[in-house]
Amino acid sequence: MEMKYVLYFVIGGAIVSVVTYLASHAKGLHAAFIANVPVVTVITFLTIYFESDQKAIVSYAKGLIIMLFPWLAYIFAIIFLTEKLGFVPSLVIGLFLYLVTAYLILIRNQVAP
Repeated sequence: MEMKYVLYFVIGGAIVSVVTYLASHAKGLHAAFIANVPVVTVITFLTIYFESDQKAIVSYAKGLIIMLFPWLAYIFAIIFLTEKLGFVPSLVIGLFLYLVTAYLILIRNQVAP
């Protein structure tokens, strides 16, 4: 295995660890900030650039925008259902909504010209 993939893994794990640490210490806004800082997308853009070309970067960026909608369905399920149903059921429902919405988008984009 190439060392660059080990580096990607370590960087991703470090970000997840920092977010988990902050969130577990009742610093949800700080954790959300770190999780949403475009560091991960910047690293992803750079790795795609070094592996491919600018066309692939633009395609990936467009995909991020399109897949924002399934992610929002997932997040809203967590926000609105956790207090009513509990965390685990809301997480399962949120993941289900994400997968169904993403699947529909992927199917639509395969059929579209």
